[in-house]
Amino acid sequence: MSTKQKRWLLIGGGIVVAICVIVFFGLMLLNAPAIGSVQSSNMAVERQLAPGGGEGFVGGGDFYDEDKGISAAMEEAPMAPEPGTAPSSSTTNSDQHSVERLIIRNGSITVAVEDTLTARQNIEDMVEQMSGEGAFVVSVNEHGSGSTSDPYVDMTIRVPAAHFDEVMNRIAGMAAEGTTPTQSQSAEDVTNQYVDLDARLETLEAARQRLLEIMSEAQNAEDLLYAEQQLTQREAEIASIKGQMQYLSQSAALSSINVSLQPYILSQPVDNRWRPAETVRRAWEALLRSLRGFGNFAIIFGISILPWLAAAGLVIFGIVRFVRSRIRKAQEKQVSGIEEQ
Repeated sequence: MSTKQKRWLLIGGGIVVAICVIVFFGLMLLNAPAIGSVQSSNMAVERQLAPGGGEGFVGGGDFYDEDKGISAAMEEAPMAPEPGTAPSSSTTNSDQHSVERLIIRNGSITVAVEDTLTARQNIEDMVEQMSGEGAFVVSVNEHGSGSTSDPYVDMTIRVPAAHFDEVMNRIAGMAAEGTTPTQSQSAEDVTNQYVDLDARLETLEAARQRLLEIMSEAQNAEDLLYAEQQLTQREAEIASIKGQMQYLSQSAALSSINVSLQPYILSQPVDNRWRPAETVRRAWEALLRSLRGFGNFAIIFGISILPWLAAAGLVIFGIVRFVRSRIRKAQEKQVSGIEEQ
C-alpha cells in the first residue's frame, strides 16, 4: 500500500469515527427521558349512609326508647337497603309490574339541506307543535355563515319518546336530493334502576316516620337533638332519591336529538368576487408564520445542535491534524532514508 493510500485511509477512518461520535451523542440527546410530572389527585369518597347500615340512625345506631333506651329502640326501626343494592326478587317483580318500562332513547342526525335556515325554522315549528307534550329546543348554534352562503346549524331538541322515530324520519326527509343523512341512535333500559330507587325511597320514608314517632317519646334535649340530626340526614337522602327518580322519568319521557344541518354545496352560489385585501392579509400572515418558524428553528439549532456540531468539528479537526502530522513525519523519514542512501 502506497503512502498516499495510507494517508487517505487514515483520513477516511477519522471522518467515520467522528460521524459515529456525532450520531451517538445526537441519539443520546434525542432519547433523553423527559422529566415527568407527578399528578396527584385527592379521591373524594362520598359516603351514603343508608338507614339501617353502620352509622345510620335507623336500624343500626343508637336511639331513644322510654323503657329500653336508644339502642333497643333502634333495633325496632325499619332497615333500608344499601345504595346500589337491588331489592329482593319478589319486591322487584311486583314493582316492575306496576311501573312501565323506562327506556331512555337518544339520537343524532346530520343532514345536508338546500337552505339551513329554512330547515332550522321547520324543526323549531315541529317542536312547537309538540310543546304541549313537553317538547322544547335545548340549544341552537350557527357558524360558518358568509354573505352568500348559508350557515351551519347545530341544534339539540327534546321530543316525546313516543314521537322519536317520527321526528327522526321527518328531519331525514329534509335532506337535499341525492344526499343521505347520517344517523345514530341509542337506547338504555333504566327500569331496574328506577324500581331500586323506588324501593329505597319507600323504606326511607318509613324510617322517617319511625323517627318522628320516637322523637315524640324523647325524654331529654340531647336525645331529641340527636334524633333531629338523623331525621335531617334521612330527609336529604329522600330528596336525593326523588331527584334521581325524576331525572330518569323525564329522560325516558323526552328523548334527546342532536341535529346538524349542513348547506348542500351544489345549492350554494359561486363566490366570484376578488378580494385583494384578504389576499394581502393572508400573504402577510404566511410571511410572519415563515419568519416565526425560521426563528424557532434558529433558536433550537443554536442551543440544541450547534454545540454538538462544534464539538464534532473540533474532534474531526484534531483527528485530521494528527493524521497529517503522522503522514508528514513518515514522509520526512522516507526522504531522510533516501538521502542517506
